[in-house]
Amino acid sequence: MHFYESTIITTKEGMHCQVYGNEHPPGRILVKPKYIPTDRISSDALPSRFLSGKKMNRLDLWINREKLSEYIKAFIRAYPGYIYKSDMHDISPLFFAIPKENIEKEYSPRDGLRELMSIPPKDMDFHLKTVSEFAALLMKSGLKLGDFGITYSTLMGHYSQNISDINIVVYGKKKFWELMKYLEKAQDKDLRWKTYEEWEHFYTKRNRHMVHKKETYIENMHRKKSEGFFKNTLFVIFAVENEGETWFKWGQEHYKKIGHAKVKAKVSANADSIVRPGCYAVSGSKFVSGDKSCENIKIDKVAFYSRDYCMLAYPGENIEVSGTVEEVSEKSGRKHNRIVVGYFDSYISGMRDGEYIRVLDN
Repeated sequence: MHFYESTIITTKEGMHCQVYGNEHPPGRILVKPKYIPTDRISSDALPSRFLSGKKMNRLDLWINREKLSEYIKAFIRAYPGYIYKSDMHDISPLFFAIPKENIEKEYSPRDGLRELMSIPPKDMDFHLKTVSEFAALLMKSGLKLGDFGITYSTLMGHYSQNISDINIVVYGKKKFWELMKYLEKAQDKDLRWKTYEEWEHFYTKRNRHMVHKKETYIENMHRKKSEGFFKNTLFVIFAVENEGETWFKWGQEHYKKIGHAKVKAKVSANADSIVRPGCYAVSGSKFVSGDKSCENIKIDKVAFYSRDYCMLAYPGENIEVSGTVEEVSEKSGRKHNRIVVGYFDSYISGMRDGEYIRVLDN
């Protein structure tokens, strides 16, 4: 069975997790824990929710770094079986992974949207009507109902009226790019895009002011047509890879950590920048600063694990990247180098605000 990115899984311990990526190690599913019961571990620094009859902490990677680090250490002690040590890395980053035998239930975004769309409008509340009408608008692009899914609170049924977002999944990278082209020209009285001020709020909330020039960052984010508002409800559209179209295969590469560095390069391709983990192909990389071990390394890929960097840069644009430099050894014997931004480790180390992808003024 294939577990798609953004599928929601509940575990036998009552945890709610979001599938993280479309490639997984044998017997396990890589996830981000989303809601964690407070019976084993708890933190007042994290938001609380009441779900499935339990008090839950919602994992927020942008809280105080020391508090987050304390919580992650407690999580590792409480759920050691949910931590995965990758044998593809010489030094494994932090991965959360559910053993398949610990899965209680899988909630499919595609099946969820199909079920929602079968409900008579008279039986829908305002939020569900908004979701269904937005899905109908997206299908005007020529994509079919089966190409879409819903996730997060709408899928799980614990959304809040006039507060919760619409989170839409598109299956297949080619179809996602087709949808983005449609939305560039789409006209609808209930559709609008994030304003400069709304992107500025996001920019400040995520501490982007520490690494990005505000005007350039907001201009680059504003051109995204994957985020906006429908009937004044925020929507975010995610791409997930279908089986057979992932840009890497789990177990087919080995990664050797070289060090940390900041480099500049030109984007040569961004087709794989719409998924998570995502990737930009780059050329002409130049070392800016960092560990001496990285000085003479030429980078040809930029990999990232945060959705913040999806569709951020386009071919021909220059970017600056700060992250972990790795040597990639393929099974074929070919080797190349990449720089990675956003392993979970970075959120609990001093690298959380030091790792980034930034588009430069050309």
